[in-house]
Amino acid sequence: MNRTLERLWIIAYDIEDDATRRRVRDILENHGQRVQYSIFECWLHNTALQRLRAMVQMEIEVGDQVRWYPSCQACQRDIQWQGGGDRAENEEYFLL
Repeated sequence: MNRTLERLWIIAYDIEDDATRRRVRDILENHGQRVQYSIFECWLHNTALQRLRAMVQMEIEVGDQVRWYPSCQACQRDIQWQGGGDRAENEEYFLL
């Protein structure tokens, strides 16, 4: 997979309403891999990032929080975790 124009984004959210949280989760699941209950890793090029941010913005309410953390190539190699799980596979995702 060619990732030269993509960047890994770590996306975390804190959303109170169950229905809103499910909608945001569903949107993010179409763009990346869920690695924790409210954390996703998504490989996105700039256009896809802007589109995804707009889709999420349309769903959230005042008081909800979504954070977008970019990860550089060198930082990605240094991602560490403790406990269960493996490195996220970051498969390609397509919207149909």
